[in-house]
Amino acid sequence: MFDLLFLPLTVVIMLLILVAPLIIIYLFLRLSETAFEMVGFSHWHATLAVFGSILGSLVDFQFISTPISSYPDWYASLLSLTSEDVSTAFHPLYLAVNLGGCIIPLLISAHLLLRGQAGFKKALLGMAVVAGITYWAAQAVPGEGIVLPVWLSPLLAALMGLLLAGGVRRAPPLAYISGTLGTLIGADLLSLLTPGILPALSPLELHRAKPLVLSIGGAGVFDGIFLTGIMAVLLAAGIVCLFRGNCKGGRR
Repeated sequence: MFDLLFLPLTVVIMLLILVAPLIIIYLFLRLSETAFEMVGFSHWHATLAVFGSILGSLVDFQFISTPISSYPDWYASLLSLTSEDVSTAFHPLYLAVNLGGCIIPLLISAHLLLRGQAGFKKALLGMAVVAGITYWAAQAVPGEGIVLPVWLSPLLAALMGLLLAGGVRRAPPLAYISGTLGTLIGADLLSLLTPGILPALSPLELHRAKPLVLSIGGAGVFDGIFLTGIMAVLLAAGIVCLFRGNCKGGRR
């Protein structure tokens, strides 16, 4: 009899354990769609952007067809590296760019700029600030990639959007562009171009059978670039709503 009394509670707990991941996924998708709607997308375009990023996270485009294990000559000439830097060897790796975590955010940012939802000069300033700070804060983790504190880029992007926006509606688009492009340029591109970063990311001690793949935006929807855009928009819009007392006029 005692066991029977606790049976319904056990069933409820098991159901919650099974349903909780679905609820979390649903909330993530809804928040992502809401963020894109706040920067001016229609509901269907926002849905397309979210699911395009999710499916696109499975697609990587390699810059070269063969792995590299040392700095190429053009890189050495571009940065005027010494012979010691050029001769530095590292575990073979492929350099790639991810469709969902990089290319789609780039296209969305370009779309917002071309539609005039964010001023080019203000967006450029926001990108520069985010790029500079994320480049300084980025760390190379061997075998994984470039990592940042999860809160840094979204907070910086939201602040830049709010400080540079000429109106309430301009803040979310500016936050998105500043966050995605600033993080892409500072944390990813500039870091990868910094001498010594590739050996730090792919040291010879990895002892892996296959070459390592370093993909910009390669973690897909959970990559810093994608999440930065979503979180920055929601944070900027939330702050606007807090100070206005309502969210009317917060999006187109």
